[in-house]
Amino acid sequence: MGLEVKRDQLTMRRWMPRTTAFKLSNGEVIEVAAPFPYSGLTPPGGISGKMVLFNGRVQAFEKARGKIAVVTVKRRDLAAFLELVTNRRGSLPEGIDFPKAVTTPLITGLLGVPIDKAREAGVLAVVCIFEGVSEVQLKGQVLPFTTPYWGLPAIWVAQSEGERIKAASKHGLSGRLTLDGTLEDVATDTIYAVLPGCNLLETIIINTHTDGPNACEENGGAGVLALAHYFSSLPKSARNRSLVFVLVTGHFQLPQFGRHGNQATATWLEMHPELWDGKPGHAKAVAGATIEHLGCTEWRDDFAKGHPAPTGKPELDLIYTSNKSMSDVYIAAARGRKKVRALIVAPAAAQVMLGEGQPLYASGIPTISSCPIPDYLCQVLPGGGLDRLDPDYAFQQVETFARTVDLLDRMPRGEIGIVPFNLSTVIGDLL
Repeated sequence: MGLEVKRDQLTMRRWMPRTTAFKLSNGEVIEVAAPFPYSGLTPPGGISGKMVLFNGRVQAFEKARGKIAVVTVKRRDLAAFLELVTNRRGSLPEGIDFPKAVTTPLITGLLGVPIDKAREAGVLAVVCIFEGVSEVQLKGQVLPFTTPYWGLPAIWVAQSEGERIKAASKHGLSGRLTLDGTLEDVATDTIYAVLPGCNLLETIIINTHTDGPNACEENGGAGVLALAHYFSSLPKSARNRSLVFVLVTGHFQLPQFGRHGNQATATWLEMHPELWDGKPGHAKAVAGATIEHLGCTEWRDDFAKGHPAPTGKPELDLIYTSNKSMSDVYIAAARGRKKVRALIVAPAAAQVMLGEGQPLYASGIPTISSCPIPDYLCQVLPGGGLDRLDPDYAFQQVETFARTVDLLDRMPRGEIGIVPFNLSTVIGDLL
């Protein structure tokens, strides 16, 4: 495309599982749905111990010292969380609202289990029983991605397997948990490029993240490249402001790449203030546009039937906008679309906003951020889950953001507006 590719060469401590298994002392094999990311590792032969049951939220793990803690986690619906932490601005088409129940494991997984407290109490390992989600839906979920390496192995199992573990525990049986893998320091890059406009003192940041366990989670990079291709094909005179295209690493290890509770783009912002903070000699970012999870079709888990199935609808596109002006821009940019199912919301506070638009918002940059949350968002899927993506829907989403950036580029800075005063932004500034 003729752009100068720049790289922030970073390092991370990468945890990679190889073998995950759980076996009862009577020889029964328990199906493991997924390892608990960055929990810990065992020797190749695993570790054995008596099992101690915990039902619901655990305050203290002391009774499981030297044993395997078995913790029951009940599914929490995403819709209830979003209603609590967002304010509804509008929808496309009119009348779209939060679904009554969204079975994604995301929020439950992010809330997780306090593995750190179990380690402090001297627990050998933790088995997390995820209730209310089918075994097929839970298989391969990479959750949570918000915790550091704890040094205590843990796994997820589905409710049906959990019942077998509970029964075995009541009969005094022991368990053997194996979570063999590697923990090593590796290199990882954030990639970015600047497309100059006529006004070099003002920028629009277009960002996404590059890592994820499937084609849905990590395809934002394809959208950012499409936008870079389109805008770089125009003459410089057609662009008022410089466009900064950013593909950040580390979204799935936020403890290593986030800053002050903000997501991975916060590291890039910290390293490149000259492109956004507006201080003397620096450019000022007047707006940001974030795209993630393109082309998703909606699937819903049927716990009674034991598997998820497609609904025939496009996945709901969650669109965060920092003020009314930005909402109006998005609605104007999406006008005429044939495939659109979007709910436009404002975050109640920066720290509860989902997606990599969050660090922009927390830094006071007015944003329009797309972050759909399908049930399979964080799930390792056969073939990357490409069969669950609708390329035409993805094309229309990217086209809308091309129009969005074009409209923002033409708008006077005063009309774009600002990020409303909120406590999270103030705390971030103080930190």
